[in-house]
Amino acid sequence: MTEPGKVEKADKESDIEFKTDSVFSVFEFKIPEKNNSILFKRNLKYQTKRHFYIGCFYVFTVLAGTFYGSNKQKSLPSSETSWFDVTNKSNLINLYIVKNGWFWTSFIFIIYATRVIHANNPLQIAKSVIRWILATLYWYIITQRFFGPSIIDRIFVFTGGRCDNYHSETQVFEAYVCKKGGGRWTGGYDFSGHCFLLIHASLLLWDEISAFTYRPENWEIAKEKKILSFFFVLFLFLWWFMLVMTAVYFHHFSEKLAGTIFGVLYWIFMYYVRANWMICLMPHDLKDLEEYEL
Repeated sequence: MTEPGKVEKADKESDIEFKTDSVFSVFEFKIPEKNNSILFKRNLKYQTKRHFYIGCFYVFTVLAGTFYGSNKQKSLPSSETSWFDVTNKSNLINLYIVKNGWFWTSFIFIIYATRVIHANNPLQIAKSVIRWILATLYWYIITQRFFGPSIIDRIFVFTGGRCDNYHSETQVFEAYVCKKGGGRWTGGYDFSGHCFLLIHASLLLWDEISAFTYRPENWEIAKEKKILSFFFVLFLFLWWFMLVMTAVYFHHFSEKLAGTIFGVLYWIFMYYVRANWMICLMPHDLKDLEEYEL
């Protein structure tokens, strides 16, 4: 491996030059500095288009669900409805799975990535952990904390939101603190956290299984690990199904639209505002992109 910053000799056949980035040198990541390989560009374009179409599918789901449910929200069931009624916020799936959606997404992502998608590939396993950390960081600053209140809470307060009936005179700027103290979080622009979470989580899972395109042998591992594969597909379906329920029964259109935009924003950045180090973090080996013909 060459020293950081030095450019290796170009490969004569593919006319590709590489440099080793010092930040990732511990993993021996090689970043394409200039690439004239037709296959590389074709495969990279294919993956970009693939994610574009998947992203459009989720955006269309929200738009279609909103259009279909525009009249249904006026007759939502009461809070006394059975816990098994998915049109009610108190249903079991929402309370125990969707509310902890990032935990379940992380759980299935890490297990499936290490045991199936990137089995016997330590470098890709390390990269998948980095991808998960970046996606988790984005989820965290949007929904949990961002140098204080989360982005969601900041937008809510900025648009006139407040905590009513709080047990003390202290000003509260976080929904969790407000509700925990018996207050009512009201008055602001409440963009759909469900739309954000379900889309962001789904795109993370879809992104990871794109590696199967260049590793047919890993399909055999997926077939052997039937239970893991079943749960992976189950979560993809469940997140989409709950997105449909959210689009049909909950939130105003503008709130769902904002949640959807934030849900795809991270992936737009990763695949369209693309720097060299982002290409290196894709779920595929660069060698696959250079040599595999679709």
